[in-house]
Amino acid sequence: MLHIGNEHASVCSGVSRRSFLQVGAAGMAGMSLPAAMEREAAGAVDPSKAKIRNCITLFLVGSPGHLDTFDMKPEAPEDIRGKFKPIQTNVEGIDICEHFPRMARMMDKVALIRSLHHKTGASHENGQRWMMTGHDFNSNDLKPFLGSVISRVYGAKSSLPASMILPGKIGNTGTSTPHGQQSAYLGSAHEPFFLGGDPALTDFKVANLAPPAGQTEFRIDSRRKLLKQIDELQRRAETRTTKQRETAYSRAFNLLTSPETKQAFDLGNEADKLRDRYGRNTFGQSCLMARRLIERGTRFVNVNHFDTVFNISCWDMHADGGSLNNTYKDYEYLLCPQFDQAFTALVEDLETRGMLDDTVICVLSEFGRTPKINGRGGRDHYPSAWTNFLCGGNIKGGQVIGSTDKIGAAPHDNPILPPQVLASIYHAMGIDLETTMMPGPGSRPIRFIDAEPIRELF
Repeated sequence: MLHIGNEHASVCSGVSRRSFLQVGAAGMAGMSLPAAMEREAAGAVDPSKAKIRNCITLFLVGSPGHLDTFDMKPEAPEDIRGKFKPIQTNVEGIDICEHFPRMARMMDKVALIRSLHHKTGASHENGQRWMMTGHDFNSNDLKPFLGSVISRVYGAKSSLPASMILPGKIGNTGTSTPHGQQSAYLGSAHEPFFLGGDPALTDFKVANLAPPAGQTEFRIDSRRKLLKQIDELQRRAETRTTKQRETAYSRAFNLLTSPETKQAFDLGNEADKLRDRYGRNTFGQSCLMARRLIERGTRFVNVNHFDTVFNISCWDMHADGGSLNNTYKDYEYLLCPQFDQAFTALVEDLETRGMLDDTVICVLSEFGRTPKINGRGGRDHYPSAWTNFLCGGNIKGGQVIGSTDKIGAAPHDNPILPPQVLASIYHAMGIDLETTMMPGPGSRPIRFIDAEPIRELF
């Protein structure tokens, strides 16, 4: 029995391959709540198969140095251990950087993975693709973003898109290769929706959400009806492309016309005290927006902490004196405090609202940074070892999984590869990795992640 999320199709008891592909390839693509209810009534969905959770990922573009943040080595030589000191958390034996005091008080909820590594290149884009898709690939072999996979498996449950990225796309981080935040062969129906605006601004508006000037509701509705008529004709061809096109159109019109959408993006409805708690900056307000979107039906939200690494203060601490001139001062006075404030506010807010048990939070980055401090007082790219972490949902907090050697140069035990992290995210969300298939290239059903979940997390 093969499953598309909680939907299943027998492929060994009289159902043809073409019939399976019609169910599987179209399947959950574009499945709205009414469509899901209709299939459930027909016996095609088993809602008891798994507990479906939501997910928020915080992607730290540029990547913090593990030795300066979550895998400190105070006994190492000075040119290894760095300038910061470790502090004890509320879990005995787990220390983190002194500039994460709020996080230290909730370490019992967090599972640190200190033995992450990969061996296929030290560019930002290479690491981003690993952590966004669970695959290494090039422009001729694109793999889908994890949010697109979740959209494909579970579909939308409200007028909001199933997968969203805040506040915008990752831009220039060094090369022209893909970052991994595209739907690839899953098609436009599962392309993540990019917010395209800064929610910290007083005049914040979602890019392309408002109808063009002069477009009245009557004209919008007329266009919707015309497109529906065209799609009815095209649907007779029974192609996957038509189904996806219809879904993309429907999503666009829903975003333009739904009162629920407008309310979801209105941070003015939040108390000033709560907005202050998250931090009145792009990252903090994006984290607050992520909570609002999950609360209103979005399945998956990714928050990019920065969209480039050039000419800004970010985690990419080369200290080169030019366009990549981030230093320990940036970490101490901006980056660590900003992350500490927003991350802990998100966890506390979800817990207060009774949403933490149903929402997995993942803090990801593309690699670590060199154990030895460079001659300029910074650290360079280093994919051989780094730390990411998870909390919420069914994640067992208060633990460290894996470790690195005495100078943080390589995994010492329990080495973890990026696909294992994504497999764990999918598993935490309730996806059965053994039976859930994706329509791969050429519409062939494939297992969408070549890894098993990290067992210690659950």
